[in-house]
Amino acid sequence: MVLTKNELSVKIGGKIKEIRKAKNISQAELGRLCEKDKQHIELIENHKVSSNVYTLYIIANALEIELKDLFEF
Repeated sequence: MVLTKNELSVKIGGKIKEIRKAKNISQAELGRLCEKDKQHIELIENHKVSSNVYTLYIIANALEIELKDLFEF
């Protein structure tokens, strides 16, 4: 199955939000861990912006997961 750019952003943003909430981490805390602001994390989770691979890598490290885990949906 091939996803559109928007569909992929929705799925990845949702996965980040799901994992972040499961680990009881706020958007502000995740932003701090990634050296991003809360608003940037919010935009990613709500698929308002697409993240590059490096940003996703930083987020995965902050969440203490493998990058590939963000793509398991």
